[in-house]
Amino acid sequence: MNAIVEIRGRQALTTSEAVAEGCGIQHKSVLQVIRKYAEQFATLGEVAFETRLNPQGSPTEVVILNEDQATFAITLFRNTPAVLAFKLSLVKAFRRALNQIQRDFANPPRKGILAAKRASNKPMLAALIEAREEIGKPTGAPHFMCEARLCNWALTGRFEGLDESTLSNDEAELLEAIRDRNRAFLLAGLDYADRKARLFEFATRYRTRLLSYQQEQEAA
Repeated sequence: MNAIVEIRGRQALTTSEAVAEGCGIQHKSVLQVIRKYAEQFATLGEVAFETRLNPQGSPTEVVILNEDQATFAITLFRNTPAVLAFKLSLVKAFRRALNQIQRDFANPPRKGILAAKRASNKPMLAALIEAREEIGKPTGAPHFMCEARLCNWALTGRFEGLDESTLSNDEAELLEAIRDRNRAFLLAGLDYADRKARLFEFATRYRTRLLSYQQEQEAA
């Protein structure tokens, strides 16, 4: 089973897919129930639909559910042994996620982490200017934006602006590290495509090491 609960910024969320898989029912049945009781779900928060790729590579529609919405969804299904077991797993998963969010956004050290993350942006942009000057090209706002969004993409998988106040401490530290690494790549003269590939690999390795460390701490 995929992770029951995922963390996005300061929110713990699950999906209609996770509910369907956990309860041992078809995903389309969960979607039908959510649409049938859409008005009731909306009183518990925004009913957000997303399109994701299934394991076969085809797009599939899922609903993002907060804790209250997920709890309400489960009450609409018959209490089979699978549903009862999933209820308990879901409660525990949300509790772990909420505890993690509380740790991630604790102060200190959050203030210092965010300050370091902001400070890492200026040297990266200075490196961009230097790299472009060496090949006789000017640097303007679109180039700065492109580099910022490249780093955001390496962090989130989305090439867009980022509300950095929503980042956890771990995410803020990773973004700082990505910017520092991109600065080094710029000064080394790597082209955009090469930097993009290397930043993705760097972020993946960073997350893997962090996950291993967290698992070791939990086991200790």
